[in-house]
Amino acid sequence: MNALIRHLLARRDPDGYFTSGLSDSAISTAVALIALHLADPQAHAEPVARARAWLLTHADAEGLYGDSPESPANLTATFLAYVALTRTGTPPDRLQPARRFLETRLGGLDFPAVRKGLLAAYGKDLTFSVPLLALATAAGFFPDAERAWRTMPRFPFEAVLIPEGLFRYLRLPVVSYAIPALIAIGLAQLAHTGTGFISRLRARAKPKALRVLADKQPEDGGFLEAAPLTGFVALCLCAAGLADHPVARRALRFLLDTQRENGSWPIDRDLRQWVTSLALSALAPHLDAEEKRHYRDLLRRHQTRTLHPFTRSEPGGWAWTTHSGGVPDADDTPAALIALHALGEPASPTVCAGLRWLLRLQNRDGGFPTFCKGWGKLPFDRSCPDLTAHAYKAFALYAPALPPPFQKEVRRTMRRCIRFLRDVQRPDGAFLPLWFGDQRSADWCAPIYGSAVVLEHLAGEPLPFLARTRQYLLAHQHASGGWGSADSETDYLCFTARCIAALAPYPEAKPALQRAAQFIAPYRQHPETLPSEPIGLYFAHLWYSETLYAPIFLLKALSSP
Repeated sequence: MNALIRHLLARRDPDGYFTSGLSDSAISTAVALIALHLADPQAHAEPVARARAWLLTHADAEGLYGDSPESPANLTATFLAYVALTRTGTPPDRLQPARRFLETRLGGLDFPAVRKGLLAAYGKDLTFSVPLLALATAAGFFPDAERAWRTMPRFPFEAVLIPEGLFRYLRLPVVSYAIPALIAIGLAQLAHTGTGFISRLRARAKPKALRVLADKQPEDGGFLEAAPLTGFVALCLCAAGLADHPVARRALRFLLDTQRENGSWPIDRDLRQWVTSLALSALAPHLDAEEKRHYRDLLRRHQTRTLHPFTRSEPGGWAWTTHSGGVPDADDTPAALIALHALGEPASPTVCAGLRWLLRLQNRDGGFPTFCKGWGKLPFDRSCPDLTAHAYKAFALYAPALPPPFQKEVRRTMRRCIRFLRDVQRPDGAFLPLWFGDQRSADWCAPIYGSAVVLEHLAGEPLPFLARTRQYLLAHQHASGGWGSADSETDYLCFTARCIAALAPYPEAKPALQRAAQFIAPYRQHPETLPSEPIGLYFAHLWYSETLYAPIFLLKALSSP
């Protein structure tokens, strides 16, 4: 375990934060490449060339693309890479495998076929399917671009005239984080849909829409610190004739500033705050008093202090990154609170503000969404078991130390969490997580991971339904001693580590834990061999790997009683 601790401590930057190791992303790289090329191909010739070279050298053996270099090929990454490479002058013969794959999956590469295929792939959530159509149209991929703009699903950017608190009642076809894309794509559509009465009426909302877009753009220019969302906004503003608008200029500057030396972009700038909180929860017993004090100060520093412009959430939460584009959410906030508790933070004003931030977010069904209470039923804004269990853990750690009235409110919230978890548990005892998945599974879901997370965060609670969760995990351990895909023998070290931590308190799991110990043994003394596993889910089923997940989860597992 000492080797693992040294390995983690060596991943700190000069300020003490743990250095996020997000994988390169074909999706981010393709979107950023197209945005820079559309804005000014001459001024951006060098970064475009580096991005293009990265894409050309990172296709898989069959000439296709997955989200991360370790990911299997998929429709979205291959489509974006194909569009980006085609529109930046790549000879067609180099892209024949990708073209054949796309024609087979979509039924053709004309606009009607692509529209039908992408809408079918993403279903009711238009958050990613419409931006993909807009990107390809803006890039000149479809011969009849004007018809494509007119016939793709319309993004009602004029909805910005309505108070944002009412959005959830409008049943908008996008989730809350995609409002910048809704505005930018809507403006591009408006610019290409003629001058009829309806278009003139919609155009009256344009100045307000641009003000809202500017208000939601962080100071560094990157919406959510994410190259895909920022690139979509930039290229659509270019398509709307607004390439010189300050929002577009700042978005392009963000893309230029965040391109990696190898020419790629990650799916998000980093997970610096998130992985630091997770690492500190595992490492706290191995830190001295001065280090603990330093890290308590570090975590307090990045608690939100003002009303957040992106989601309108009140102060008190934490985001996944320390950069200005991060948004407080119901996973990073409990992670920070749990880390503070491990570091010896009492029920301080910082802690109470974080707990109250979580209390305000709880949905009527008792569960916790990611960003916004009661937004709707689309991903990332609906209640989910992994976030609910994480919030429960933060409440449980601090509840005994809270003043009686506040403690009563927190315990009532905890009881509602339990009811939600009991109600959403699958008949086989499993829970489905929102933010982690399994690319090797037929449905991309990761019930092993979700079940482990819920069980770990509720450890010690005398809840009958958790017995079924334990049995589910024990029944799905692989012959190797590891855990991974529930419908195959694929092992994941991260899943295995979380299962060990979840099952450690239970005597009946001892034989399984002994087998698991053999599975993880090679990595204990050689953490440099830990694999990068694309198990993380970003928005709209975009996959990534994070090099710090494996050592953090493994240390947590080895530290479990």
